[in-house]
Amino acid sequence: MTLFQPADDQLLDEYVLDQALMWMVTLQSGVSGAAEQRACAAWRNANPQHELAWQRLTGLSRDLRSSTSALPAPSARQLLRARSLTSRRTLLKGFAGLGIAAAMGLSVRERVLLPQLFSDYRTTTGERRPVRLAGAGEVQLDTQTAVDVRGPQLTLNQGRLLLATAADTFVGIKTAHVWVRPAALSRLIISEDLSGLRGTLVQVLAGNVSVEPQQGGRVSIRADQQLSFDRQQSGPLQPLLPAADAWTRGLLIAERMPLAQVIEQLNRYRRGVLRCDPAVAGLQVSGSFSLDRPDASLDLLAKVLPVRVQRVFGYLATVVPA
Repeated sequence: MTLFQPADDQLLDEYVLDQALMWMVTLQSGVSGAAEQRACAAWRNANPQHELAWQRLTGLSRDLRSSTSALPAPSARQLLRARSLTSRRTLLKGFAGLGIAAAMGLSVRERVLLPQLFSDYRTTTGERRPVRLAGAGEVQLDTQTAVDVRGPQLTLNQGRLLLATAADTFVGIKTAHVWVRPAALSRLIISEDLSGLRGTLVQVLAGNVSVEPQQGGRVSIRADQQLSFDRQQSGPLQPLLPAADAWTRGLLIAERMPLAQVIEQLNRYRRGVLRCDPAVAGLQVSGSFSLDRPDASLDLLAKVLPVRVQRVFGYLATVVPA
């Protein structure tokens, strides 16, 4: 029986364990206050599995608790501010320094702390999810995505979504960088702080979209166009990437894409840590790869490229020269 396996052999959900772990780091880091303590208590009371996971974590050992409390406040702040999916290295380094990841053998994933815990809709690693929202059309959430809903307004806290608006829909989508207001009968993809992307990317598949950035005037984006935004400015208007919506079908379509970028994409759908050796990062990749079966995609890459995949306990995988 594993550490997190109850006597009735019903395993606790990994997502619940990750939440409990984040709360433990938060409360024992020396940078939390009464609000965080109340929020943690509310989370524990919300579900019996939450409390069970918390009790098992807190009962691991005195060494674990002392190591988290000894974490310097600046390091804890850096760890807890790791907002985006691109923060993997920072977050895992923080956990490794605490001795938590090695002690528990958990597949720790980077998360937006409060939004990921309390967003109205969210997806875990490798999950995609369709959502029907009254007055907002049809929405599909990509892996590791967190969304809040307030009437006709969506807030994309993290990840990527596809929105198809209806004829009578008036909806706005807010990110950390922009307001996005699609016209009726539009189809668009909005990404927030994905790997290799700083800021918000708006991709229009059909219709028209109006975007209001924090800095600068309103921008109009038409079908087959895309535009990226950060807090300071928007990038140049560009043609829509080929197969931009392939992820909704569980596919990654690469056309002369650097191997490092392919690995970054697969990494979002694979539990654990996936790395690419710099020696092979620039290899050009073309083909179709499964996002639902990322390890099978890695094996396929090893067949068509001069690379091999080193795996450690199924958790850590590194693509290295053959």
